[in-house]
Amino acid sequence: MSLLDGLASSPRASLQSSKARMKKLPKKSQNEKYRLKYLRLRKAAKATVFENAAICDEIARLEEKFLKAKEERRSSPTDLAFMMRVPSTPWAIAVLEYMPA
Repeated sequence: MSLLDGLASSPRASLQSSKARMKKLPKKSQNEKYRLKYLRLRKAAKATVFENAAICDEIARLEEKFLKAKEERRSSPTDLAFMMRVPSTPWAIAVLEYMPA
């Protein structure tokens, strides 16, 4: 029996082989850890993109609302009456009745 045969059958040799197997296990769990981190980050990025799109839509809606209010404020009722040639005072009605079209 040689010295190598004695080492192979010793309990220490079996411990070393189990250590070699143990090294593979942490690598798998480490891969799983990073895979889960990746999935969480991906989910967070997707949620951020949707939130950003919702905020952009809301800003566009508010800008449209402000522009509409600004336009309505600029065109007061007297300006509209003038543009439509609708008299707003009794004397203007009398003048328009006597003016030829």
